[in-house]
Amino acid sequence: MNRKAKRKEVAQKSLFKSESAAFTAIAAVLLLGLAFTIISVVKLNYVPEWKIDAEREYSYDAWSSMEDVKTRGDIFTRFMDSDINYPYGLSATVPFSMGGGEIPVFEPSKSNGKLTVDPEGCTMSITFGNHTDDPRTIDCGGITYYSENRQYPDQVFRYENGALILAQGDNSQMKRYPLFNIKEDMGNYTVTINAINITGEPASVSSSTFTALRLTGNSSRVLLNSEDFIEFDGPTYFFNLTIYTQYTDAWTTYLNNTDAWITYLNSTTEKLEYGIDYTINSTDDYVCLSFRPPGNNASYNIHVNEIELCTELAGGVLTGGTTPGGYIGEWYFFEKASGTYRGNPITIDTLLLQDYDSTVVLSSGNSPGEELNPYNPTNEFTYNLQDNSKDLYLNFGFHNNTAFDSAPTSATVRMIYRYEKSDSELPVVRMQFTGVGTEIEITPTENWSLYEETFTLPSSPSPSSLEDIEFTMIVDVANNDQGKLRIDYLTVLLS
Repeated sequence: MNRKAKRKEVAQKSLFKSESAAFTAIAAVLLLGLAFTIISVVKLNYVPEWKIDAEREYSYDAWSSMEDVKTRGDIFTRFMDSDINYPYGLSATVPFSMGGGEIPVFEPSKSNGKLTVDPEGCTMSITFGNHTDDPRTIDCGGITYYSENRQYPDQVFRYENGALILAQGDNSQMKRYPLFNIKEDMGNYTVTINAINITGEPASVSSSTFTALRLTGNSSRVLLNSEDFIEFDGPTYFFNLTIYTQYTDAWTTYLNNTDAWITYLNSTTEKLEYGIDYTINSTDDYVCLSFRPPGNNASYNIHVNEIELCTELAGGVLTGGTTPGGYIGEWYFFEKASGTYRGNPITIDTLLLQDYDSTVVLSSGNSPGEELNPYNPTNEFTYNLQDNSKDLYLNFGFHNNTAFDSAPTSATVRMIYRYEKSDSELPVVRMQFTGVGTEIEITPTENWSLYEETFTLPSSPSPSSLEDIEFTMIVDVANNDQGKLRIDYLTVLLS
């Protein structure tokens, strides 16, 4: 083969290689374009629908939690209203899944949910007989969950005065009825109203993870009993019930449906007629039910009980609001807690650290160990240290990632605790914030004591939100330092 033919052959091979590489590059570009096209089509046409379905499911979960609140409130009410020996102070914790609606890969972000406890916002007033100038009033308060969806319509779930209400926009519906009942027997009516009074510190949590609400049945008392007035005024022939609420549509519809709250024990009795036996007046602020004598001078026995349910919200604010700028200068409960001992994880219920003996007045200012005597703990966290060579590690923090308007520079810890030693020595407790900065050591006391100390928060990097703040405690044991750590109260002030 001559030289010219060889050059031609080499040129042909080079051309074939170039064309092959070009075909490979073009194919890769086309495949990438096809992949991006498919992803775009999915994100534009399918992801919004998937997001709606996911947020709908999350809303169902939140509604289920609110139904649990209603169920537990009813159980406590019936226990306290019965003749059995009810153990006052019985509590139940309801977990809440705060937010959801994420779509893996395509839309992993989650929408938030907001849970609030408000001792205000709903009031009930009742008068009867000739005592319309002597109303009996209860500040009912309420528990409200707000869904903060991105695709599915926002909804509000409200528990107030024993009722469970669903609100969307300007409309509201009562989905679960309050403990309000009238029984008719041979023309006589027995009215029983269990008014629910929500007490506790106002609190609010906005999050996309988990939180918990604790309900405690505190007390039951008779607010009004018509039999106490019969001796002076004779039978009661009418009464007025007024409910001041933001959800007047729900209450108006419920009270208009007499089948929902009247039980006829005598099947021959004619049902009550609107405008004759009762009337309902409503505005944007209240609903008033006026119950009139049906005829034949039938009378009413009216019993109104006030049921106090105390609420505690994990991670709730002790005082003040929940706006980003409001974090500074306020006491907070920790929202999350965990620990390890002997290499095993420890589960800590933060609600156990949110109350203390109400008969004790807590002093202000730093106190490395002010003894509280006498002191009766409530809902405390306890842990036994049984190994004289293993330390106990505890971590406390927050879920809330809302940015601070200005970063806090210090944090004051307030704790009520004791360490019951089983050996001759007490351990050392080491404490620190956010893993850097000064570590403080204390020797715990054997009696219940108030501990308050101010820690300097790091300036570089400074915390940008509550989520960046973490408080750690290490019970540093040596030989023969076995015993029991007990913490009844733990909160933090940012400044």
